[in-house]
Amino acid sequence: KGFKDLRSINLKKSWHPQTMKNIERVWKAEQKHDAERKKIEELQKQLKEERAREEITKYAEESGAIKKCFWV
Repeated sequence: KGFKDLRSINLKKSWHPQTMKNIERVWKAEQKHDAERKKIEELQKQLKEERAREEITKYAEESGAIKKCFWV
C-alpha cells in the first residue's frame, strides 16, 4: 500500500514525467522539432535544385547554346 501511495503522490508533482501535462509538453516539442527538420530539408532541396539550375544555365551560356542577357 505504501508504494501505491508514493506513486500517486509523485503523479501529482509537476516534474513527474508521466503526468499528462508533461507527456503533452514532450509530444508538442517533438512535433515542433519534426516540423522544423522537414522545413530545413525542404529548403535544402530547393537550394540544391536552384544551384543545379544555375549551373546548367552557366554551362549553356559558356557553350553558346543560349545567349547571355546583360542588363544596364
